Amino acid sequence: MTRLTRIFIVIFLATLSGCSRTGASYKAASVILISIDTLRSDHLPVYGYGGVATPNLDLLAADSVVFNRAYSHVPLTLPSHATLFTGLLPAQNGVHDNVAFSLAPSHETMASLFASHGYATGGAVSAIVLSHESGISRGFEFYDDAVEPTRVRESLGRVQRSGAETENKLIEWIDGEKRRPLFAFLHLYEPHSPYEPPEPFASKYREHPYDGEIAAADAIVGTFLKDLKSRGLYDSSIVVLLSDHGEGLGEHGEAEHGIFLYRDVLQVPVWVKLPGSAHRGVRIDGPVGLDDLFPTLAELSGLAPPTKLSGTSLKGVLEGKALPERPIFAESFYARFHLGWSDLASLVSGRYQYIHSPRPELYDVVVDPAEKKDLAPDKPPAFRELRASLLRQERPIPSPGEGDPERARQLAALGYLTAKNTSATPGDLPDPKDKIGDLEPLKEAFGFYSKGEFGKAASILSALVRRQPSMSEAWQLYAQTLHRLGRENEAFDAYRTADRQTPGNGPLLLDTATFLLEAGRLEDAKRYALLAQAAGAPHVHQTLAQIAVAQHDLQVAESEARLALGERPGRRVPLLILARIARERGDLPSALRYLDEIERLTREKNLPPLSLANGLRGDVLARLGRGAEAEEAFRREIALFPENPQAWCNLALLYASQGREPLARATLSKFIESVPSADAFRAVMETARILGDPQWAGRLAQEAHQKFGRPLTDKPAMP
Repeated sequence: MTRLTRIFIVIFLATLSGCSRTGASYKAASVILISIDTLRSDHLPVYGYGGVATPNLDLLAADSVVFNRAYSHVPLTLPSHATLFTGLLPAQNGVHDNVAFSLAPSHETMASLFASHGYATGGAVSAIVLSHESGISRGFEFYDDAVEPTRVRESLGRVQRSGAETENKLIEWIDGEKRRPLFAFLHLYEPHSPYEPPEPFASKYREHPYDGEIAAADAIVGTFLKDLKSRGLYDSSIVVLLSDHGEGLGEHGEAEHGIFLYRDVLQVPVWVKLPGSAHRGVRIDGPVGLDDLFPTLAELSGLAPPTKLSGTSLKGVLEGKALPERPIFAESFYARFHLGWSDLASLVSGRYQYIHSPRPELYDVVVDPAEKKDLAPDKPPAFRELRASLLRQERPIPSPGEGDPERARQLAALGYLTAKNTSATPGDLPDPKDKIGDLEPLKEAFGFYSKGEFGKAASILSALVRRQPSMSEAWQLYAQTLHRLGRENEAFDAYRTADRQTPGNGPLLLDTATFLLEAGRLEDAKRYALLAQAAGAPHVHQTLAQIAVAQHDLQVAESEARLALGERPGRRVPLLILARIARERGDLPSALRYLDEIERLTREKNLPPLSLANGLRGDVLARLGRGAEAEEAFRREIALFPENPQAWCNLALLYASQGREPLARATLSKFIESVPSADAFRAVMETARILGDPQWAGRLAQEAHQKFGRPLTDKPAMP
């Protein structure tokens, strides 16, 4: 045999080895993660569900290794993704909740590991809880989180964007990456509440809108995978589909997620499609955790993950080896932080799930997947073993606001010191199973608040916080409701009570700043906004800009607005603030240009309308003498956001300037009839004075006093 022949044989054998299914390395293959938020596995046809059609997900699953029993470690978006990206449980990475926690820079992430090995790293997310302030963006060269509220005090869980827009952002980034392998992350929020699927899914799944949201997510994934295939990326890449947690759907008394640790909120889809669809059709039955994905993807890609991860690599399992036995841990501190109830912990091992609470539970999830028969009262061996195993785990009680020590330091530097109750043990606090019914009045109160029936909401919430004084979510909604009723001192007290319950809660601090801004306490508003910034709340620069406008410091306002725009180009609220600044300076053409840009972004990105944009356009057009266009803009704002006082009052002033005083007065009367809030009465009283009718303003003040039980001159006390 000649030397040249021997060389060719060695090369040939090496090629065969590289193509072998066992022990294969996929070094330099692109890695693409698709996370569909709030997707419980048993609502997918891949796992036997017949209530929804998911043709695109079905095709991906057919090309993948499918894990039949994959588990989340926290039924909340931010901490679950923190575990996914770090391979560490919450006690190790420090992220236990969606608010008041963030991922510290000391933790390596999947994105930072792949970036350090020459991968192009890009992500696009659909929910504000995964904004870059959360720390999840660490390691991504490109991270699009341009998700913004469209109205004041929009609920954190509702601040989201269409998955189709998120997908387009990631595709645009992929377009620009031609030379390096990719580490790409696509996050969709469609199945998350509120369940409002677009057509045709809204009509098709009218009785089951959660399934309609799943169908909508399936369509988005289908478009994304089609694009990957057109680029030749699909076949050559590792594609992972997963969810961060499931959804309760009322099956154990919890409509959504975050409190309980039953299978319906913890068991999630996890599929791994390897290059060339290697091992397609394989299904793995044993329990695995989301923390296993970091070491798995690192090993598949020939990279060395950090040591001491909580998860273990499943590469061998993908290639046919036996699944190593280990219990899968889960926790939830949501009930403790937000409701004043006991936190929960769980272990899944083999066929059993043990849930640690004031009244522990045990279920055989193989014969009882719906977890209806609690085996704990009989104390079987599995109960004793899993309970002892869980109690051996080190589980320190975390303090909200201390997820990132640097942020805690910044808060302390701003003089933010609050009492933190971390001494109570689960046995000292109510079992969520006994208190879950108290969420119904909270939900009912929120419904009344959303409809503008603030008196009814306040009545329910007053009774609820007396009965459940540690329920911070109820205190925050109560504060918002009291503000709408003009009871400013009580509102501020409620905000401070909520803050004591969950200290370091950035969104709550920012909400308090917005309240103080509306109440005219501008320096206090600025202080709370800076606290929110130190706590990692998103969108603080735009709030600081709004405060500066109210203080008539237009230079600072413009600087803050441009900082907000620089953080996330293409956001509309900073543009709205810049339009307002231009109007204040008398530069009306520039104001219109900013407003035109908002309209363009809204139209091209198919975004929901932005509160105050049409109202400001009407104001600018009125100042330019374009009365008919101004009236149209005001009416458009009123139709979209009827609770906005400025649009109603400015429309009335426009009518008065045109000599149409009866119509002006009728407009104001219609406003307080349709939106009978303290804000509405205040605005109409002030407008009546501007129109030269102090008698009507006085009568309105008397009516408001009778309606709200106090004069509408109450201002919040100094902190």
